[in-house]
Amino acid sequence: MKWYKTVFAAAAVFILTAGCKFDAPVSNPNTVTPNEKLLFSRFVALGDNIVAGYQNAALTDSLQRYSFVNLMARQAEAENFVQPLLGYPGLGSESLAGFGVLELKYLDDPKTPDTIIPDPVIMPVPFSDYPDFDPFDPYLTEEIKLHPLPYNNLGIPGILLEDVLVALDKLRSRSHSQMIDVVLRNPAAGDLTPFEQARAFVPSLIVCWAGMYDVLGYALYKVPGTKLTEPTPPAEFAEHFSSLMDSLQSIRGAGLIVGNVPDILDMPYFNTVGPFVIDTVTNTPYLDESGNKVPLIGVNPETDIVLFPAKNATRQGYGIPIGILNGNGEALDEDFILTPDEQDLIRQAIEGYNTAIDTITRNKEIALVDMYSFFKQIKDGYAYAGFTFTAEPITGGFYSLDGVHPSVLGNALIANEWLSKINKTLRTGNFFVSIPLVNVVQLMSDLQPQNR
Repeated sequence: MKWYKTVFAAAAVFILTAGCKFDAPVSNPNTVTPNEKLLFSRFVALGDNIVAGYQNAALTDSLQRYSFVNLMARQAEAENFVQPLLGYPGLGSESLAGFGVLELKYLDDPKTPDTIIPDPVIMPVPFSDYPDFDPFDPYLTEEIKLHPLPYNNLGIPGILLEDVLVALDKLRSRSHSQMIDVVLRNPAAGDLTPFEQARAFVPSLIVCWAGMYDVLGYALYKVPGTKLTEPTPPAEFAEHFSSLMDSLQSIRGAGLIVGNVPDILDMPYFNTVGPFVIDTVTNTPYLDESGNKVPLIGVNPETDIVLFPAKNATRQGYGIPIGILNGNGEALDEDFILTPDEQDLIRQAIEGYNTAIDTITRNKEIALVDMYSFFKQIKDGYAYAGFTFTAEPITGGFYSLDGVHPSVLGNALIANEWLSKINKTLRTGNFFVSIPLVNVVQLMSDLQPQNR
């Protein structure tokens, strides 16, 4: 066995279990007061991908159970926090092609035994492997599908901020996300928007973390014609955010806490594939006769960002000159590349969004969780109980296999950030809330295969 594989395997063990059917996480018993339980008794979450529990490029029950909001509910011993749980292999970015969640098949590709750097094999699970799963009726059970109330978790993958106030279904929305129909269940649910469903719940506590997809939907690789042509302009975002906060504050008696937008360009999706041709034997940069790296055709190696899905294109010869490896001499498609102008547009959008969020929440006295700074800590290395979480793909521990959405452990760390903010800002009577944080070390142990 190569020297690196032992270390690689240890760091990746909880990623390898991503496709397994985990039991529901267990809360800490007898640590929450009756008033604290009352605060979480009608807990509702609004937002997009991360709120929904989207991991490994899909929504599926074994991973939704570890959404950070569900972990928060468990820590607060909230009863009946209902999510729109989907059967395995779930729905996600590969579903139109007949696939569900991503799985890590190999830590290192067995077809290339001489690699110097590990070359993980990540593949989506075909629907055909699970004939009992119906992508047009994807719910885990009929009970979940026919739940008579709105779901407590109203996070919807792929929606824009404005959709929280206006979306009714896939067609009647800004984003046209297929997941809107799955979560809202309109018209049977009364043709109510996510906000209106949350309000109908008469919530005691609202977590709202929306807006990331307003820029992420522009940055991700998508089939031409399906991606945002530009991020939501910051001025428009500010208008939508202010309207949403006014609407949420109009719900009397509900605690409210919101989050801002991370720097998506720090995510592994944007930092895993380099701008040079990779030798398929060693998984290191290919060197020409002069010992120089060979840039991918169509890529400026000094300034461009190459997106994670480009790896599959290069394996088919795109971006590689004729005469080198399997090169076909054709340039890498521009949709796999972020130019400096596109990167600047993304950064300006994120800065504008967060300026608006900071100003509006401060003026309206709404508690804000600084997810931007937290994700920066992950990029720089976040120390927790002797383990350092990073933005490295797979081995960093924080991100799931899709390189954008947090893993089970990443969701646990996020849950603790939100719980910490709640504990510092919300009161029950004369006392601050004191909900116990998720024991990430115990969760890490629970995910080990021998403990399941």
